[in-house]
Amino acid sequence: MAKSIWDEIKDLFKTDSQKAEDRQKEIDKALAQEKGIVDQLAALDKEYKDSLPPEEVIDIEKLFPSDSGLKELEYSVDSDEDIAARAEKESAYKKQVETDGLESRYQKQLSALGGTGDKATQSLHEGYKQLEELYNELRKRSENDTLKRGLARSSIATNQLDSLDAARLVNAGELQASYNSTMNDIAMRINELEANRETALSELDLKYAVELDERIAKLKAERDKTVEKYEEYNRNVREKNDEYAKQREEDIAAYLKNREEEKIKAQEEQAKHEKKYGYSGEKRENYAKRYEIAYNFYSSLSPDIAADALAASPNMKYYLGEYYNTLMSALKKSQKNQTYVF
Repeated sequence: MAKSIWDEIKDLFKTDSQKAEDRQKEIDKALAQEKGIVDQLAALDKEYKDSLPPEEVIDIEKLFPSDSGLKELEYSVDSDEDIAARAEKESAYKKQVETDGLESRYQKQLSALGGTGDKATQSLHEGYKQLEELYNELRKRSENDTLKRGLARSSIATNQLDSLDAARLVNAGELQASYNSTMNDIAMRINELEANRETALSELDLKYAVELDERIAKLKAERDKTVEKYEEYNRNVREKNDEYAKQREEDIAAYLKNREEEKIKAQEEQAKHEKKYGYSGEKRENYAKRYEIAYNFYSSLSPDIAADALAASPNMKYYLGEYYNTLMSALKKSQKNQTYVF
């Protein structure tokens, strides 16, 4: 609305400070009223954005998988107690096998000596039997001979029988002595065999005690070597995964930066094109509606503050785009062409 000549006259009597203050009040009032049209412009802005093709959704996980594919190996190993138990079981089995073999050899040797004793006893009994049979035969012959010669009751006959009895006792003694010698030898060999058995068993205990310690130490060393092997592999996997994760972050950042730069470049090129040739299509129609709303509002203000109110607006450059300068030019032109009312 144009000022009346009387308003202009009143202004002549105001100081510059009062004029500036009054002008700022009018601009502030206009900005407060502007809020009423911002909602309309925001609705048109939303309508336009909703009409645009949806922005491509970037599947970062698909482009840059967070999983490198390298996996740590899971493993389990025996504890010291497990190793000791396993080694003791192995040692006990091997020791029992060797002990059984030793006992088997001992029993075979003992059985062989027992067989020799049995044979000696049998030989003794058979010797006694044969000696008895021989003595009876010789006695019978001697008796028959003395009878034939009529000497059955003579001293000759008696002497012959005494000689046979003496020879019988001597032979029997020889048989018993030979048997006793054989049995004593068997007894000595059994004692020696038993002593050797006890010595072998003691040596076996000592041997397997030493072997058990060596076996446990060996199994622990193999276990530790296996653990180190797995740990070294898993350390390498962790290092590679850390390197992969770091490189992935760098690649993602570079990709997004490049994408954003391309987007800004495309927007700048579009803005440059629109500045030169103007909007087109649905965008032109949408911004034309915005311009009309803004023009109707600002043209309803006093021409001498309309352009300044537009310049002070925090919203209009965004909502009007290329039409902002068009509106500004129209308001300034209206300001120059204003007339006074008497």
